[in-house]
Amino acid sequence: MPRRRPVVLASLFLLLAALLLAGCGSDAPPQLSKRDYIERFNTLQSDASQVFADLAADASTPAAAASRLGAIDELITGVEELDPPQQWRDEHGTLLTSLRTMRESMGIISRAGASKTTIISTQVRRYTAAQRDFERAVKAINASR
Repeated sequence: MPRRRPVVLASLFLLLAALLLAGCGSDAPPQLSKRDYIERFNTLQSDASQVFADLAADASTPAAAASRLGAIDELITGVEELDPPQQWRDEHGTLLTSLRTMRESMGIISRAGASKTTIISTQVRRYTAAQRDFERAVKAINASR
């Protein structure tokens, strides 16, 4: 009988390990179909368009940039939560990179003094380039629907 204890314990350990492995990744969102991805992204894109429009008027002021940081953070979180179809992984990555770059630029602008025009104008150009990258990725997704 003493020999059975290690075998039983080993069997229980293997069973527990299998159950744990089966549960791994279950918290991850499922990969979205093209249709579901587009539907969810369209809502986020609408939000992004509003943030972009608001910033177009006065993105170069520290106060305006500071007031939009929360909105851009929400956009980043929303896009991070999407699991795109395999076909759009690169574009999705570009969307995230662009949003993060825009967020970083807005953060720098928000902390700059109004007299720091060189820093502000550099970051506005960087933000604008990232916004163009974002829009190109959206167009690429839309073109391959």
